[in-house]
Amino acid sequence: MPDLARVRITDPERMKALAHPARLEVFNFLSRRRLQGFEGATATEIAEAAGMTPSAMSYHLRTLAKTGYLEEAPNRGDARERVWRLKFQSLDIGAEADAPESDKVVSREMAQAFNDQHARSFQRWLEVRDQVEPELRDLSNLSQGQLRLTIEEAEEFRSRLMELNEEFARKSLAHAARSGTEEDGTVILTYLTRIFPHT
Repeated sequence: MPDLARVRITDPERMKALAHPARLEVFNFLSRRRLQGFEGATATEIAEAAGMTPSAMSYHLRTLAKTGYLEEAPNRGDARERVWRLKFQSLDIGAEADAPESDKVVSREMAQAFNDQHARSFQRWLEVRDQVEPELRDLSNLSQGQLRLTIEEAEEFRSRLMELNEEFARKSLAHAARSGTEEDGTVILTYLTRIFPHT
């Protein structure tokens, strides 16, 4: 069974493995599938969602499995069918403070890849935003602010945000386990939290 806890990735090879647009799409697609109540997907299903051929997608899936992001899920009755699922639901990625500079370069590249992927997702939302129901449109929020805090207060702020995230992540997975569809009044939201010191 996949680990539902947030996983910290610091190994540069594992970071590099995910720092590819197609592989980030795989991670996001399989994460959404889990929230929709599905236990994984085949290379063909993932390739279709990502706009790739199944053979090209198979290469990316094998790379993600080899580096510990994916695992095979139970087949759906057809033993020839290979179903892939995430080994965990969410992750934090970044080099350790005392890591060599080469690891920190990879960490920065990974952060940029995440940023680019999120920007693409948000752009897709902006293109359809005015076409969805008002109650869905009103869930969208883009805010920015600055806080002046001590190190201890900043750590508390970050910690409480993470606790809130974990609480609602558990609720999300409970909804998926109960109904398996979004017809129960739930919606899938994408969020991005950035906390960084002003320089």
